[in-house]
Amino acid sequence: MFRNLCLIFALCLVSFGCSKNVHEQATRYYDDGRSKPIVALVPVFDRSGAKISWSLSEEFTDQLRQRFLKQSQFYINTPEQINAEIETLNETNDPFSRDYAWIGKAFGEEEFVVFAELVEHDIHPKATNKNFLDKLTPSCELSMTMRVRVFDLRGEKPEIVLQELFHQSHLIPKPSDLTEQSSEKWKKMSFSITPLGLAHSQFSKEIAKRIEDYILLSKSR
Repeated sequence: MFRNLCLIFALCLVSFGCSKNVHEQATRYYDDGRSKPIVALVPVFDRSGAKISWSLSEEFTDQLRQRFLKQSQFYINTPEQINAEIETLNETNDPFSRDYAWIGKAFGEEEFVVFAELVEHDIHPKATNKNFLDKLTPSCELSMTMRVRVFDLRGEKPEIVLQELFHQSHLIPKPSDLTEQSSEKWKKMSFSITPLGLAHSQFSKEIAKRIEDYILLSKSR
């Protein structure tokens, strides 16, 4: 499934590198002096095949990153640092395979590394019951699935601390043409308050919270 991983990494480098020039990493320590977990967030792989004009990889990566920064529970490495670490990886480096020993060497400066893969982003007509209630609810359903793996790198070998498939479905009105040339659409406030934008935000929130909980639990041990 990851035969084209090298190409995906290359695309991630482009999208991740084109984000904002100023990146808040949050401080390395809590107010009481304890060190925060040092976390690498690798750009989200988009394997959904969704026909959308903007980069779902860039959008979901940014949403996860901003949620981590807002909670300020981690020390997040900058996109530039992550780019430097992943630029030498190739098709043999599959973070979702059984062979993940390479991760410890590739991300030697961090304590934890997060990999996420968007495997489904499908907008389709909702299933109907052919009754009056069908007319009162939106006409389409958005189905999203993301696969996540989080590794603890503090030991001699990388250890999986979270491995989960996240899925959400949302009823939304049929969106306008999503294939229109608008690569910056997801960055606009007008998109964030649409049913599609709100669904993306809710999905990212659930995933970020689970990742945060598991990393903090592992850090406390």
